[in-house]
Amino acid sequence: MSNTNKDFFENLSKEILKMSSTLRWIAIADSEGNLLNITRREGLEPLMTREENQDYALNAITRAKSRLKFQDKLGKLVYSLGRYEKLIRIVTPINNKYYVLLTIDVEEPHIDSIMTEQIIPKIKNNIHYFE
Repeated sequence: MSNTNKDFFENLSKEILKMSSTLRWIAIADSEGNLLNITRREGLEPLMTREENQDYALNAITRAKSRLKFQDKLGKLVYSLGRYEKLIRIVTPINNKYYVLLTIDVEEPHIDSIMTEQIIPKIKNNIHYFE
């Protein structure tokens, strides 16, 4: 990965993190589940280690890819969400090569609008960096 991509991923992650005070953690991963960038809210105590997050990313992206066989009938995956007791995890595909993974506080009532009106448009406005 070039320094330009690394800088872009870092800046994009920071911009997304600023969109809501309830966003906890943002990561960009490739289609093989390799974490290319991680940004977390300042002062946040991580719940998982980097290795555990790496394992999670691989599993989440594998699950997202497994849904491709239903795409003709259901449409393209916009994002998938898992609600846990301590946080909410979201995966959104950018294209066939990259994914954004994020966590958000469980108290956040406006997850869909944050995703569809803020985060996904921000990603789409920068899609050329992912090609």
